[in-house]
Amino acid sequence: MFDNINKFIKSPLGMTLLSLLTFLTALIIAYMEEKIGTYNLIIGGIFTLVIVTITMIIFSNFSKLEIKEEYKENNEILKGFIKAQGLGDLISEHELSRLESEAKSIWVFSLDLSNDIGIKSLHEQNNEVFEAVKANLKDGKEYTYFIPDEPLKYGAIEKFKEQHQFKKDQVKFCLIPVKEFHIVSEIAIYDNKTAVQWFPSKNVNYYIKLDDNHTMSIIGSGKLLLSEYLKDI
Repeated sequence: MFDNINKFIKSPLGMTLLSLLTFLTALIIAYMEEKIGTYNLIIGGIFTLVIVTITMIIFSNFSKLEIKEEYKENNEILKGFIKAQGLGDLISEHELSRLESEAKSIWVFSLDLSNDIGIKSLHEQNNEVFEAVKANLKDGKEYTYFIPDEPLKYGAIEKFKEQHQFKKDQVKFCLIPVKEFHIVSEIAIYDNKTAVQWFPSKNVNYYIKLDDNHTMSIIGSGKLLLSEYLKDI
């Protein structure tokens, strides 16, 4: 719309009309000055300017209200889309670090401990979870890790010990025979009530909060595994 107005003003017809408008405005001012005097003309001009300013402010406020209403409407549409697509339980890495910081006890089912030892080059993440783990251990919170029992994972455990400071029995490792380890992507359980699964991709990490049935099932499996495979490392 504004582009069309700008083009019209710059056109020959637009320039001609502007010149005529300027000429007519000068005639009107001269006529008004002759009839009512310069002083009254100035007062009238100031009064008109005040009215125009107030009108613009009112119009601006109404425009803001319309923008807010449009934003709310679009926001509701977006929420409806997210719910319809089953994306309502997706959470960000920032939200995940908040869950980490608020929990007292955390269970982690992991293939390689990559999130907790901060392997950025492997999974293209920004290490918010790694920093949350470091802060949690400093605050005395407890971690239990469930990982496959294979030589490479012992190296990951040693790397974890190098990067984090914690007290004896604050961190436990449950090494599960590879044939019995059926987790394909990392799952964290917070205070035995909230479970979040990690879905890594090349550019973006996805985390989804699991429903109550899956959460209880994983907690039950974790307790059975702890009774058999918990190791003092």
